[in-house]
Parts: sequence; structure tokens; C-alpha cells
Amino acid sequence: MTIPPELQGILVADPEYLSGAVRFKGTRVPVQALLDTLLHDHTIDYFLEGFPGVSREQAEAVLKFEQNTVREMFGLELAS
Repeated sequence: MTIPPELQGILVADPEYLSGAVRFKGTRVPVQALLDTLLHDHTIDYFLEGFPGVSREQAEAVLKFEQNTVREMFGLELAS
């Protein structure tokens, strides 16, 4: 797994940890936990309460990247 340049320093993936799942740097929290939390109508605050090792800045960087990936795909203006 290659971490996009925008998220290097925020995310890591190592086959020795969590079967190589992409996770927040310095934690064992997979990115999928954030995305699943939001998919089930919970807030970032709810996620951060459950995973205090993840900073708000880390979570927001992932969401901004995800949003901009979709915006770029549809030719929309990128979020700043």
C-alpha cells in the first residue's frame, strides 16, 4: 500500500501491523474505523472520543483527501 503524499506523516501501512491495514500514524487505529463511523451517521467527535490517540487534524486530513479525490473525479472545485 502506498500512502498518498498528502497523507504521509498522517497515515502508515506496515504488513507487520494490523495485517497491513492503513492506520493513523502512532496508533493502531485503522482509517476504516473513521470512515465506518461516519457512514453510520456518527460525528468526528464521536470517533475521536472512541479513539483518543487520533487527533482531529489527522481525521480531518483524511476526510479532506477523500472529499478532494471525489471532487477531482467529478471535475469539481477542490476543498481547501
